[in-house]
Amino acid sequence: MPNLTNEDKESIEAKLEYIGLDLNNLPEFLYNTKSIEYRPISIENENTYKIYRYIPISKIRIYLTPTNRLNTIKEKYTNAAPIFPYINPINEEDIIRHTTFLNMIKMVKLEEIENVEKEQSILNRNIPFKVKFNQNYLWQIYYSSNTDTYFMLVPTQDLEYSTFFYLLKKQIEISKSGKEEFIYVPISQEEYSNKYLKKSEFVDLEKYLWLFTKSWPLTYEVYDQNNNLTIQIVGTTNVIANINSIYKIVLTNKEQANKFYKLLKALFILQTRITSLL
Repeated sequence: MPNLTNEDKESIEAKLEYIGLDLNNLPEFLYNTKSIEYRPISIENENTYKIYRYIPISKIRIYLTPTNRLNTIKEKYTNAAPIFPYINPINEEDIIRHTTFLNMIKMVKLEEIENVEKEQSILNRNIPFKVKFNQNYLWQIYYSSNTDTYFMLVPTQDLEYSTFFYLLKKQIEISKSGKEEFIYVPISQEEYSNKYLKKSEFVDLEKYLWLFTKSWPLTYEVYDQNNNLTIQIVGTTNVIANINSIYKIVLTNKEQANKFYKLLKALFILQTRITSLL
């Protein structure tokens, strides 16, 4: 452990023990060094999440990237490498990576990992009313349709590593127990599936709701642990004076979604025609 005090070494060893990571006896799944087959897309806001779902923890590959969260997906993806060389250095480049990994371990606090674990325990019982949750942006998880694979990009230049070490801890536990577990997370860079509504209809829905509420809603596709899809729309509307109320609309199938869309479209057309006559 280069350039570390005895206190640092003791702290790192304690955290490695908590995570369950024995650097001299690595779990088999960590030896997977396949490259990512993924094509980054350009979207207006890379930090806007439209898709939330439960993902089997063992099915997520972990890659580290010498970037920060605010870098573009192209920058993060281009510089990403599997976790293995970060924890099992072979050449000089790996030694630099390993030093980075040890520094990440040194910086993370066990309470932060425990907080993620508590939060995910709650999320596994109930999808949040607002769909999104506190610090959801820390889950930099993507989906590769080419290989039907989920992967997590961990920016090593950030200062927050709790979600990374939580995921690593759970993957080690699952590799030993054989019992699968799930996490509830947003999927970065993922567009609507169009299973219930077209992309243009999502845009229309938000426009129609804005007309009636004067507040732009947030629309999500949410998948439960059985991979059942719902469209969930969350927004606020004025009740009286300066008092606003939050509302939520849940559409559970294609027929229901189409009926709601057509009804709202009809009300929108009626409202705009009445307004034009005034």
